[in-house]
Amino acid sequence: MAEPDQGVKLELDPRRLWRVGLGLLLAALAFALLYWLRRALTPVLVSLLLAYLLDPVVHRLERLRLNRSVAIFILAGVTLAVAAAAGTFFLVQAQEEIVTLSKNLPEYLTRIRTDAEPFAHRYLRISLPKSFDEILQGLISQVSQAPPGTIMPASKAFGRVLGVMTSGTVALASWVVGLLVIPVLLYYFLRDWDELLVWIRDNLPLRFRAYAVEKAGQIDVVLGAFIRGQLTVCLILGLLYSLGLSLLGINLAIIIGLVSGVAFIVPYLGTILGIAAASLMALLEPDPGWKLLGVWAVFGAAQALEGAVLTPRITGKKVGLSPVMVILALLIAGRLLGFVGILIAVPVAAVLKVFVQDALAHYRGSEFFLKK
Repeated sequence: MAEPDQGVKLELDPRRLWRVGLGLLLAALAFALLYWLRRALTPVLVSLLLAYLLDPVVHRLERLRLNRSVAIFILAGVTLAVAAAAGTFFLVQAQEEIVTLSKNLPEYLTRIRTDAEPFAHRYLRISLPKSFDEILQGLISQVSQAPPGTIMPASKAFGRVLGVMTSGTVALASWVVGLLVIPVLLYYFLRDWDELLVWIRDNLPLRFRAYAVEKAGQIDVVLGAFIRGQLTVCLILGLLYSLGLSLLGINLAIIIGLVSGVAFIVPYLGTILGIAAASLMALLEPDPGWKLLGVWAVFGAAQALEGAVLTPRITGKKVGLSPVMVILALLIAGRLLGFVGILIAVPVAAVLKVFVQDALAHYRGSEFFLKK
């Protein structure tokens, strides 16, 4: 006679529980230390991220039989030249677009007032001011007629603003110093990158070394597929947005296009911001209908190209990070650690994805999952 099924028994290994507990404790201590040093670590983390991105380029230069230090200096020179040229072009175009916008601003304000005045008069029972001078005179009149008791909170708020500005000046000086330190740290990280990886590998326990090296390779595939691929896609989309909006004659086309491309590092954020800003500029035109349709067509075509051609060809068959995972990682890490959290959000998400996939594979092959 068969014995009745007693169910699945879970045997807990005390040694495994001890290791898990120790790992969680070390992770909590590492997070606390990272939170405490988050401002000081910003230049270090930026340098490490840049070193990770640029190390493959240095390796390619080394294949040309160049010394690694020489390759780094060549890469730095080319990068600075390209950045200077791109920055100059962007600043010149931005200045021209802002000057054009400032010239057209009175016309835009007049058109907005003409279109909005019937609505404001009919539904809100108010009359819109005719100019900035009228707005300013109204504010001065309200302040002069306000009782003294209402002025005190405003003066206290102004004092708090001055305090924030003072602390902001100190923060700005610290930021400038950190910015100057980044190139120095980046050079040393790039120069010693391979030795650093070897040192980390050689100091791993022998029984975990093969597993850790395998997982590091998987993390590199996931992380590289997202960061390198997404940055390339962002650059191409920024150029496409700028070109399309410029051909339509949209004001601030270069600024909107490039900012939208950069913001696409967070999936779809750049597209949403770009459509909103470009649509607003189109609506300010005398005949906004066809320009508004043109704006939607530019972003729609660029988005279709990104989904059908750019991402598949640039990322290839590598499995990167899903947009939902990236957005959640940025929101949570940014809320907990500020700018440092934003820097480490994607790498941490890549690590978590690899280990979660490994844990799921282990779970699905376990007796607990398979036993009926």
